[in-house]
Amino acid sequence: MENNRSYRKISEKADIQAAMALFNSCADNGEVLYKRFDTETAFERFFLHREDGVRTISIVESQYGGFASGCLNEQGTKGYVTFVAVQPERRRQGVGRELLHTLEEQLRAMAGEKLESFEASFFNPMNFVWIVPGTDGHEHPNAPGVDVAGSGYLFLKNCGYRDFAYQNSYHLNLQGYQMTEDVARKEETLQEKGIQITYYDSEKHTGLEETLVNLNNDMWYKEIMAVAAKKDGPPLLIVDWNGKAMGFTGPLYVQENGRGYLAGVGIHSDCRGNGAGKVLFGRLCTGLRDLGAKYMTLFTGETNPARNIYEAQGFKIVRTWADMHKQAK
Repeated sequence: MENNRSYRKISEKADIQAAMALFNSCADNGEVLYKRFDTETAFERFFLHREDGVRTISIVESQYGGFASGCLNEQGTKGYVTFVAVQPERRRQGVGRELLHTLEEQLRAMAGEKLESFEASFFNPMNFVWIVPGTDGHEHPNAPGVDVAGSGYLFLKNCGYRDFAYQNSYHLNLQGYQMTEDVARKEETLQEKGIQITYYDSEKHTGLEETLVNLNNDMWYKEIMAVAAKKDGPPLLIVDWNGKAMGFTGPLYVQENGRGYLAGVGIHSDCRGNGAGKVLFGRLCTGLRDLGAKYMTLFTGETNPARNIYEAQGFKIVRTWADMHKQAK
């Protein structure tokens, strides 16, 4: 049987409408956890006309049997698979594989000789908002990989992609939240050692920048130092050891969707091993609850010891994601 399928970059209004309809149908029927797009403008801004300058490629099958999209990292060394979907009646006919292959070829052409690999991972600069299953629309702002419970996971495996890491997404309902007795006792022990969990005050505390450098996380450094420099910015919780900020969490504020925000939790290497991280995080949850946050979500690597901090406060894993890749050459 002759294959008359062809694939092209999205360019016309009909292309956008068909691709958006397919994406939303996958979201509405639970095939993906991603939040649906309510307007064509929002869809275009995400997949086609990025305000952040990310270079994207979005393609459709000529008869609108499928839609795929991806992008390059800033250096042009990695191509990211963002989304691949096929209409139910066109599945198991090779459309998905051809879409993915065409997307990879388009990314390769856009990157040139610099391209080293393709990834489906949390490093992708195109971040989907997704809905936590079993909740009243609780959202998380990015999907850190490929949902291992979804059909896309096996599809990519069968197309040569291999797992290189796993991320767990956590959720906690903050309504009625109370810090656990174990963590409360740890806070008393810390106080006996002269270690306090308190709010950062630039006139009272030193060492915040030193701690952020010690943690060796550029994203944390930029965000937390920017917040600390604002007199009217959201509060930061710190580990206060004799006036030095030896750890941080926050900044504390509630997003419009009711989610308690979290940039991260970090403890200076000289202050680890005494439970300060668990107490700091417990105080964060309490502070966000008091500010009116309905829930918190976060993710961390499967082997990251920080998961013990989250689980100590009652956070539960609601999804596991695989970070996947394959060589481009």
